[in-house]
Amino acid sequence: MAGDPPPVDPGELTFLSLDTRTPYVADFPGEDGGKTAHYMLRWLATTGEKGPWSETASATIGA
Repeated sequence: MAGDPPPVDPGELTFLSLDTRTPYVADFPGEDGGKTAHYMLRWLATTGEKGPWSETASATIGA
């Protein structure tokens, strides 16, 4: 949400998607335009082993 601070703990996150190709495109409803989305990413190995979390990336949702 606009003005919300970025998450500092992965426990604050909501799972968005598991993706095998780039780019990943997230669709948001029109009323979210102008709000800020915060993302944390991590790799998942073919063995199922999870990598470390990335730095937080933030972007403004387009209208």
